[in-house]
Amino acid sequence: MSKRRIFIHACFFILLSSHFVSFDCLAGRLTFNLHAEEIPSNEAWKAEFSDITSKTVNSMGLSTEALQSLVERCDKLQPVIEGLEATPRKIYLKRLIKSKSIFNFVIESRKEIPDQ
Repeated sequence: MSKRRIFIHACFFILLSSHFVSFDCLAGRLTFNLHAEEIPSNEAWKAEFSDITSKTVNSMGLSTEALQSLVERCDKLQPVIEGLEATPRKIYLKRLIKSKSIFNFVIESRKEIPDQ
């Protein structure tokens, strides 16, 4: 195999493995979508997800209003995560639901113990 052909194959492999390219093989023909994944839209929900889940560490130190706000943010983010592909959806959704459960637990525990 010539060096030129190896170079073309390597470029083609890099192009196909890129995050910005998706390809489908229909009836033996490859079709390409050069803008398959929009990075800014992904980063928006990921930033929100990181912000919400990072608050679980200090959930006992947050006010009840702040915790209720976090539960509402979890409810708004859940449909976005449910629209992802199977593997990321399972991972992110499970972590979001666990964070929401922690926030709800702290809220309920404060209702039972009025001193806090």
